[in-house]
Amino acid sequence: MNLEKKLNARTVALSAVFGAGVAVATMAIAIPFGQGYLNFGEIVIFTAAFLFGGVVGGLAGGVGAAAADIILGWGFYAPITLVVKGLEGYFVGEFSGESVKSKLIGVCIGAPFMIFGYTLARAYFEGVPAALFIELPINLVQAGVGAAIGIPLAEALQGFVPQLSHD
Repeated sequence: MNLEKKLNARTVALSAVFGAGVAVATMAIAIPFGQGYLNFGEIVIFTAAFLFGGVVGGLAGGVGAAAADIILGWGFYAPITLVVKGLEGYFVGEFSGESVKSKLIGVCIGAPFMIFGYTLARAYFEGVPAALFIELPINLVQAGVGAAIGIPLAEALQGFVPQLSHD
């Protein structure tokens, strides 16, 4: 990957806008789920990755979700979030293409970084039972909801604004 070509002013601007969207979606819509909560940040991460590729998906996901952690008082999770959501967004964007099938493949490759990253972190902080019975189910549902809404959203946006495609 030639990072200099991919990290231009347009990419940085799109990453900032989508990162703000990730932070807002994470903070504004929280649905209680067991001892955790689901949020809509994944939808924005996936949409950014589908429309603009891995660099935008990774930066928006990592920075936006980590900012939400800090703002919501979960700052100790922010470094973990920066990495796991950043890797998730990057790989979803890198392995997704124009078709719905390729977007599903991208999610299947990228989402495990978030799912297992948070599950391992929870195991470290609270033990294996909390990780397996609380964190893992939340993360699986979160990825599924993100894909279920993010894929059709990206498809709809691509149809109305054709220039919104991978670089």
